[in-house]
Amino acid sequence: MHSTLLRALGALVCCLFLATSVSAQTDSASAARERIAELRAAIARHDELYFKHAAPEITDAEYDALKRELRVLIEQHPQLATADSEAGAGVVGDDRSGRFPTVRHRVPMLGLEKSYTEAELRKFLARVERLAGEPVTWVIEPKYDGLAISLTYVRGQLVRAVTRGNGSEGDDVTANLLACTDVPRELPDTPDFPRPDFIEVRGEVFMALAEFERVNAMRRAAGEEVFAHPRNLAVGTLKATDPAVLRSRRLTLVCYGWGGCEPADTAPVSQRDLLTRLSAAGFLVPPAHVASGAETVWQIVRVLDRERSEFAGPLDGAVIKVDEVALRRRLGEGDAAPRWAIAHKFEPERVETRLRAITWQVGRTGALTPVAELDPVTLGGSTIARASLHNRREIERRDYRIGDRVRVERAGEIIPQLVGVNLAARPAEAVPVTFPTACPVCATALQPEGEAGWRCPQRACPAQVKRRLEYFASEAALNIRGLGPVLVETLVERGKLSEVDGIYRLTGAEVPARVLDQIERSKGAELWRFVAGLGLPDVGGVTARKIADRAGKLEALGRMSREDLVAAGLSPAVAEAVARELASVPLQRILAGFSAAGVQPALAAKAASDGRLAGQAFVFTGTLRGLSREEAARRVLAAGGKVQADVARTTNYVVAGEGGGRKRDEAKRLGVAVLSEEEFLRMLEGK
Repeated sequence: MHSTLLRALGALVCCLFLATSVSAQTDSASAARERIAELRAAIARHDELYFKHAAPEITDAEYDALKRELRVLIEQHPQLATADSEAGAGVVGDDRSGRFPTVRHRVPMLGLEKSYTEAELRKFLARVERLAGEPVTWVIEPKYDGLAISLTYVRGQLVRAVTRGNGSEGDDVTANLLACTDVPRELPDTPDFPRPDFIEVRGEVFMALAEFERVNAMRRAAGEEVFAHPRNLAVGTLKATDPAVLRSRRLTLVCYGWGGCEPADTAPVSQRDLLTRLSAAGFLVPPAHVASGAETVWQIVRVLDRERSEFAGPLDGAVIKVDEVALRRRLGEGDAAPRWAIAHKFEPERVETRLRAITWQVGRTGALTPVAELDPVTLGGSTIARASLHNRREIERRDYRIGDRVRVERAGEIIPQLVGVNLAARPAEAVPVTFPTACPVCATALQPEGEAGWRCPQRACPAQVKRRLEYFASEAALNIRGLGPVLVETLVERGKLSEVDGIYRLTGAEVPARVLDQIERSKGAELWRFVAGLGLPDVGGVTARKIADRAGKLEALGRMSREDLVAAGLSPAVAEAVARELASVPLQRILAGFSAAGVQPALAAKAASDGRLAGQAFVFTGTLRGLSREEAARRVLAAGGKVQADVARTTNYVVAGEGGGRKRDEAKRLGVAVLSEEEFLRMLEGK
């Protein structure tokens, strides 16, 4: 009796345990299914922002964390995997924009497996060594943060340039690439390097940090929102449909791989062979380090991480590849990435500090920009006390509060920006941000602008006046040397200057003689520079050129209608705002003041080259004392020469100013002539 009862109780307990276990598994699977769905939706959204709009809302590290979590969940619950295999989904993404013709790659452009820790990288290296059954020679290269691209050459001639797209096909951006980079249009054919009949040369288009800083400096002077990261700006430039944008910016192409190659016996036999051939053909190639053994590889990766700020372009990691092509073929490729290469992502340099306040800067057009005021903290060797917040939407999305412990990173190794809040350390007294309703400088009621901004409509606002005068005198507009922020502020505070036309009424009692000479010289500057300096809504240098080309002369500016501006290429909304501003009493007075002062602008000249520097390629480094980089580049182009962002074997001269370092060293390594500023000026003069 007792034994029967015990067996019955045992069976009941077993059933209850099994039921509980099944229920727990069901709950676990249900929770996993729900989280996987959330992750898929989030990743799809961030892919759209990153690949198609070049406007990411989260950092690479945050995005990679989402991908890793999804991959782990799929491995734990394989029954929830979809046909596209999330283990590799999103490695490539899809950068097709819909604005360009699409072209299919002869050989798919795969992504790369990623590692984030030393242990993950060593695990990959050990796996490849085990599969190879022999010691492996590795090539380690810096990983530039840009847009992957494939250049197709047929019988040595460049026929197209196509972005990675979805890996199978991408956007044909040939014309744009040729307009803003130095791309070899023809491959040499030598006994040492026989030219393939067909080859897809693979690489990355990025924006050099110096160029990124130049573009942002001009936007900052114009009171416009700066770009958050060089990659965003590089993608936006390469995918631009406005030729003026392409002419106003420079991108850099670095090449490090190949796809299809015919006939097969002309293909490189190793990574080192490829880089040697590409360099000889005039391509910029990454510096390559060769190593055997995991310890040596890891030490090289650490060096690249420490020295990443010394590179011309933004780096976000190192790529480690098997050198020999024969071994690569044996190892093969997966659906999304080759089995013989990995990208090790650098840990972003990040610090934590307290958000003391948020202040609001008023730009030259009245646009307000939020700035985070921080407890000073050291980041990348510099003391950071302020950081970019971009707009209201960013503040709301991250839920920043005054008093929070916030995380600060350097975007593209240049701009410090906030990337999140340490919610676990949020103090009870943290205060939500109060958004202004009136201008913090002149107290005028703000007007909404765009999706997440405000604008002070009061043109006489002291902050706008100062910023507008600074921009008018800056290199981005009239380039009046000596009339800088300090002198402008002094003149405004003393009541000597309140509008840009007043600059032409200044006397020797108010400014030095050398500044007066610069002001007089500027009277004959190109018309678009005056348009840019007027502080018109949504009008920067590119749009100013369109307006100037349409107007033809200064007197016609004040008579331009909305229809004229639309015909010039402005959007209807911007055209409406600009026409209204041009017809306003303050602008009519300014234009009349220009005419009364003898201002006679010139139209942008399309001067023919004098040919003195025909075919010669120049790279500038350091600070030039006698002229700006923009002016130096313009004079080279006017003399028939070319300007490159980085030193390559195709570079003829490096012009070294004060502070030039890495590029001068690279020139010496490649045997490229280095000129002082004085030697460069003598060359321009034909001496």
